[in-house]
Amino acid sequence: MLCEGFHPATGLPRNNVHIPSGFTLLELMVAIVLFSMISTAAYKLFMSVTRAQEVTQLVLDDLDKLQRVEIVLEKDLFQMTRRPVRDESGRQQPALKVPGTGGTLVEFTRSGWQNPLQVTRSTLQRVAYALEGHQLIRYYWPMLDRAPDSTRIRQTVMSEVNSVKFRFLDDHKRWISVWPPMQKFQQGANDDSLAQIPAAVELTIVHEKQGSMVTVVPLATYKPDQANKEGGSAQGNMSDQPGNLRPPPREGSDGY
Repeated sequence: MLCEGFHPATGLPRNNVHIPSGFTLLELMVAIVLFSMISTAAYKLFMSVTRAQEVTQLVLDDLDKLQRVEIVLEKDLFQMTRRPVRDESGRQQPALKVPGTGGTLVEFTRSGWQNPLQVTRSTLQRVAYALEGHQLIRYYWPMLDRAPDSTRIRQTVMSEVNSVKFRFLDDHKRWISVWPPMQKFQQGANDDSLAQIPAAVELTIVHEKQGSMVTVVPLATYKPDQANKEGGSAQGNMSDQPGNLRPPPREGSDGY
């Protein structure tokens, strides 16, 4: 039998026994409140980072689409060549015609259309651009000199486009909006006038989200001293500083 100085359960002296105590209700409530505050802050931080990532991805997607459009347009314009064609009626059309046929904005012949499968066709391609609704549309024909039953291929290049404008730098260092540089195209024009192309092309696209985008593309006939000093130059560029003209790249492959 244990004496009164010993604990009956442990057999240890009563003054050496430590009886553990639990959390009080107040301590539990404080812990829950702190945990809730930390969880809420972490959730808000996570949602903020997620929204920022979504917005950044949307911006990057828009920039990627814009760069793709720029590549397509620049490759087409850079490789413009002096090749008149015959339309479905057998009439000769100039190498560059603005406005184009069938309601298009511009129609021209370009080089550099690769033929890896060795299909029976030329490496030259007849291209046209049109604005239909709010879409910039690219057309091309499989053959240069078209038969009466020729069909054109339609490609959507850009959406949400409000307006598209072309200007051309002629031999007199003037920017003009019609090509060939005459009031009316005459069917009896000689081969030289039919094959004439400008020194540079200025393209202005007004986009609903991106605003006004201007690019200046020098062609094979461009010379450094041919930049316009009287009629004004481009006010901007999709990829360069305002008014800069870059030399045309080599003819290469592209998706068109």
